[in-house]
Amino acid sequence: MSTDAKLLPDFIIIGAMKCGTTTLYRYLALHPEIDMSRDKETDFFVAEKNWGKGLGWYSNQFSHADRVRGEASPNYTKCRDFPGVAQRISETCPEVKLIYIVREPVARAESQFRHSFIMEGQEGDLRGFEGSRQYAHILDSSHYARQIEEYLRFFPKEAFLFLDFDELRRDPQAVMDKVTYHVGVSRMAIEDLGKQNDSAELSRVPGFVLRFASSAAGRRLAGLMSRDLRNRIRSGLAFRKARVPPGFPDDLRERMQGDLGDDSARFREISGLSPSGWR
Repeated sequence: MSTDAKLLPDFIIIGAMKCGTTTLYRYLALHPEIDMSRDKETDFFVAEKNWGKGLGWYSNQFSHADRVRGEASPNYTKCRDFPGVAQRISETCPEVKLIYIVREPVARAESQFRHSFIMEGQEGDLRGFEGSRQYAHILDSSHYARQIEEYLRFFPKEAFLFLDFDELRRDPQAVMDKVTYHVGVSRMAIEDLGKQNDSAELSRVPGFVLRFASSAAGRRLAGLMSRDLRNRIRSGLAFRKARVPPGFPDDLRERMQGDLGDDSARFREISGLSPSGWR
């Protein structure tokens, strides 16, 4: 795949899902030296999604050759569902810088479950969840060491910036200072963006609208709109009573802690992070 005369990212936020990637994207989109992708999640390097659209499509996600370019696609750290992503990134953008933001692993998994529940647009419960295919799918994104070990086959450790979701909530300026230093742009004083909770808004959008938006036709239609227009339409459609997902019982959380314990320990060693709030 030729990269001649193409606009490609200088950095990629690779995940993790439900860990603040939308907040990072929105902060960075305000920086005058940064050109963020038109779509927040391009999913270009996922073969099962947009890889087949070609490098020209990906390059058109960016519009400024003279700025530092970036994107954010949490599906890039779901190596069991979407294998080969790290290799495709390394072959297309070998010098790219990578940003990986994580949160307490069980809390992240529960947040993903809530998001999936809401996106299905229907009521449900936890019957049959423990030990199911969905359980394994959701836990995969909380196996942070597994995800990064795949990337370390193709990138040096110096390419990574590891961030803690709780620190982003507590001190966003400190986190963004790390990000701007890592990607090589000037420090920017940030303003409060307000509550960045897409799930809360989505839970009030009718289920049939969400199902259409996730369809091939819905994605094509969204591609014709600006990011701001899509956000305004979504806000205008959030008029239903919120769907409330079931909470995880303590015994399920304990099982998840056990299933994720070894991986979490390895990730602490790899990343150097020692989040105090992790179980």
